[in-house]
Amino acid sequence: MRDVISDSKSNPATTFSRGSIFGQGTVIRRPAGRRLVLLVAALLTASAHAQVRVMNWNVAKLNGDPVAVEDVFAAAVADDQPGFAVAPAIIVLQEVTASSMLAIENIIQAGIPSVEYATAIFTVGSSENGSGGAQMLLYRTDLFVEVARGHRDIPTGAGRNTDRWQLRLNGSNDDAGVIWVYGGHLKASNSSADAETRRQGAEAIRADADSLPNGSNIIYAGDFNLYSNNEPAYAEFLSSGSGRANDPYGTGSWGGSGNAIKHTQSPRLGGGSLVGGGMDDRFDFQLFTDSMLETDSFSFMAGTCRSLGNDGNHYDIAINTGTNSYYPGQISRSNLLADALFDASDHIPVMTDFRIPGILSCVLADSLGRVVSGGSESVTLLVANGRVVATPDASSPLEYVATGDGVLIGGGSGLAPLLPSFDSQIFSLVEGMTGEFTAVVEVEATSGGVSQPSYELQTSGFAVRPAVPSWSDASIVVDQVVQAETPADSGVLFIDVPVHNLGWDAMQSSLDLDAASGLRNGFFLWEGLGSVVAGRPGILRFGFNTDGADEGEYVADITIQATDEDIPGETTHYLMVRLETTVGGGRAVPGDFNGDGLVNGADLGLLLGAWGQCAKCPEDLDGSGVVNGADLGLLLGYWTG
Repeated sequence: MRDVISDSKSNPATTFSRGSIFGQGTVIRRPAGRRLVLLVAALLTASAHAQVRVMNWNVAKLNGDPVAVEDVFAAAVADDQPGFAVAPAIIVLQEVTASSMLAIENIIQAGIPSVEYATAIFTVGSSENGSGGAQMLLYRTDLFVEVARGHRDIPTGAGRNTDRWQLRLNGSNDDAGVIWVYGGHLKASNSSADAETRRQGAEAIRADADSLPNGSNIIYAGDFNLYSNNEPAYAEFLSSGSGRANDPYGTGSWGGSGNAIKHTQSPRLGGGSLVGGGMDDRFDFQLFTDSMLETDSFSFMAGTCRSLGNDGNHYDIAINTGTNSYYPGQISRSNLLADALFDASDHIPVMTDFRIPGILSCVLADSLGRVVSGGSESVTLLVANGRVVATPDASSPLEYVATGDGVLIGGGSGLAPLLPSFDSQIFSLVEGMTGEFTAVVEVEATSGGVSQPSYELQTSGFAVRPAVPSWSDASIVVDQVVQAETPADSGVLFIDVPVHNLGWDAMQSSLDLDAASGLRNGFFLWEGLGSVVAGRPGILRFGFNTDGADEGEYVADITIQATDEDIPGETTHYLMVRLETTVGGGRAVPGDFNGDGLVNGADLGLLLGAWGQCAKCPEDLDGSGVVNGADLGLLLGYWTG
């Protein structure tokens, strides 16, 4: 920060403590009209926010104190009167001479060091340079680029030209991302001839604006020297046509003490090299077209139009007379700003804030790995609005639509939230695909003016078929009955049921056995959940405790939940099995085909003798209709010797 120093030329005995227009500080109030160099923060966090604050100011050919001018620019960055602070994105200046232009650029760089500005096309004729000065526009290069072919010099009377500039939001490619700015300085003085010259100047501006495409974002900014809302020039701005202007204060009177909050000229009583007269005129304006009153694209934030430093309590007096309360509860800060305005110019700036279109930001994994084709929607696209703003309301809504290319299917439309939040769109891999694949997701912003408004996001992976769960290794069997008999009080009866992943190979997902439901009537699952089934069957071992069980039949209808392997597209599968167990009588244990109470070689011989197709024969232990290796495995599990 810069030290506050005394004006040793005028009063070497007057000294001041440190202070800042950015926050409250202890200061000694200096006499009105005396020079004060304010402290400026080297870098304001708020200045990094990318939204649109427009500042319009007549700098009076730099006839004021250049240090005070710098302080006013710094104050424009820190101005949080609407509830947030941000560096101006567009600065429109009047009464700039050829000799003062470079000095103004240096002053702005010193006053707003945290962002980079570029000067738009600057033209000054000999008549302008010798009288009222020319118009100058500076814009933030992190937000805008100038479209040079959009510049015009429009003669508006009294040797003064209005400049038209075309700015495009960086990364935007449609008309909604364009702002047209007219910077003007209409004829001064209050005779009927002067008013007519102003009217003709406004007519020339409107004729040019009406030639722009319908719906254009247009800001009319400048020192229009309008004495009342009855002036023909004011009516010309508001007249019908595609360039019709709107006044953020409404179209009522701005005269008198009741409208003091709107006044911009003059912040001083005494003149000298600056015009005096006190705060009693609204000469400085920002008007804008209908499109900027909507909520899309660039749009005016209601309630943000203000005259910087004007607290509405200084009608017809200097802005720093007595106490200034522009920042409620921050008298010292308000007073410092009022002092800077007093010394800087015979006008004070007009400030407005606008919503800014968003930046489309998308995330999609560039490598998906293994993916189940035709499976669940599980490939996730994340979409956000990457615009960084001082307040969420300062970013326009960003609507978008996301579509796949047929390899990935799904997606949809949504509203992208500001980072760090995301909106999600989900895709799945088309059915029937196996092996390596490449896919593209397209994302298009449907809101206007969006920076980076479209993406083509490519991803790749390896597609596999879904798993095929079955109780049989020969065909798809998803529902079966398994029967068993056991004497009473013979301990735990185990019933092993194999689960196959039918037709498995490297192009097919493995099968995860996840859960079992419906276990009741004394049945339980001993082991098998958590198994991964690929080329070899998984075994679900159910149990039934016969101790204390009454003789009779016990039944449980059990649902087995299985899923593909844990990869994108995994699908849930279900198998049904009915367990029927008879307690009392019959064979002692499963596999005792000859009824001798043992499972041994005799029973093995019976199983081998029944090998092959054998519907409903006792040797078909797994109920598949075929006596094969699966039944042999079960028999060996029951072996008693």
